[in-house]
Amino acid sequence: MDELPSPILWGKQTTLSLKYFDIGEHKFSSDFIYALVEIKRACAAVNYELNVLSVSQMQAIVKACDEVLAGSFNEQFPLRVWQTGSGTQTNMNVNEVLATIANQLSQSGDTDNAHCNVELLHPNDHINRSQSSNDVFPTAMHIVVSQWTERKLLPAINVLQRQLRLKQREFTREYSVARTHLMDAIPIDAGALLSAFDSQLELSEVAITDSLQYVYRLAIGGTAVGSGANAPKAFGKMVTHKLAERLQLPFKQDENLYAAVSGEDAMIRYSGALKQLASALLKIANDFRLLGSGPRCGLNEWKLPANEPGSSIMPGKVNPTQCEALSMVCFQVFGNDLTTSLAGANGQLQLNACRPVIIHNVMESISLLTDAILSFAHNAVMGLELNSEQVQHNMQKNLSVITLLTEQLGYDMAAKIVQKAQHDNTSLALSAESLGVCSVTEFELLITTKLKEQKLSDNTN
Repeated sequence: MDELPSPILWGKQTTLSLKYFDIGEHKFSSDFIYALVEIKRACAAVNYELNVLSVSQMQAIVKACDEVLAGSFNEQFPLRVWQTGSGTQTNMNVNEVLATIANQLSQSGDTDNAHCNVELLHPNDHINRSQSSNDVFPTAMHIVVSQWTERKLLPAINVLQRQLRLKQREFTREYSVARTHLMDAIPIDAGALLSAFDSQLELSEVAITDSLQYVYRLAIGGTAVGSGANAPKAFGKMVTHKLAERLQLPFKQDENLYAAVSGEDAMIRYSGALKQLASALLKIANDFRLLGSGPRCGLNEWKLPANEPGSSIMPGKVNPTQCEALSMVCFQVFGNDLTTSLAGANGQLQLNACRPVIIHNVMESISLLTDAILSFAHNAVMGLELNSEQVQHNMQKNLSVITLLTEQLGYDMAAKIVQKAQHDNTSLALSAESLGVCSVTEFELLITTKLKEQKLSDNTN
């Protein structure tokens, strides 16, 4: 067990959790704890407005929440992710710590209208009033995912898109060899590949933002099973409104609180959107790796930045390290999505009892993707260069360029020219001339004209 802080502000339930759930080293992010605290803060205010708490009780709780949100008590939240599936232990850890801080503030007179000998605030009776772990914990999950998406993930995606667009404009001056099935294909604008990446990222961003509309729906007010038992009728909507106003996010109470408490469909859909993003990123990483392979015996059309020595034994070697790091993050996201899907599908009756592992995996995916995307943008894309000499060399050897002339030559004749060029290890122009189709000069003029027409069409589109 980790060394405990002094003084300890938590109570019995936190102590029992430390004893009985000393499993692994994963703990909840401070941002997740802060999401729980924001809920407690809003609930205290609403409980006061509904005459459930006194003004002094509300003020003490709000002040305690503000103290925690300022980052002064992070060490007071030591519980592991691997605990009860409803997150009750972490909810009670927050309740206990807030109760202790609020009582200390009240007894010291450090709150408005506070005075000595006030009634001690109880973790359950006051901090958790009108709430249940079953609606508080999923609400916190949705809050922190919304915050991290808006603050971290979406801005990171936009950074990568900007870098890709800059490189697209830089590379679009040349044509390179496209490849299908890893085999030579018709010429392609060297910047077109980068535009495809940009489009894939845009679709992933759309999937993420679309899934957020369901993440914005909160379970608060459902209490234990979705019926709202032990909470005032308007409680959930009022709390949701305060959270939306304070956190500047479009939260609203879920239309069906039974579903919100018993299921995790919004998190499953959101995790699936992260998987789509990881799939696009893995495609990008693989293409960077292939086009940068070499420098003498690979494709060698892109020059990847040499950020660090690539080998401990081979001097001067440059490896696609950013591609490898990004790929491993994508694999982790795939695994996290599988865990989230299985956990989301394994709720029983009126409660999903796998919530801690769901939010742990989703938050890890957001964090890893954010960091990996920014690293790739700054350390791979920004310093990327086009190896024009190699690109032109490959273009001269590309037999599939004959595809541009099939309308004039016919498929069969074009195939004969390719087959002869391949057999004789010569150029398409010489092959066409030897077959009596046209002279070398005429053939090269036809190809040049077609490439100019294609460039014009690309620019128009």
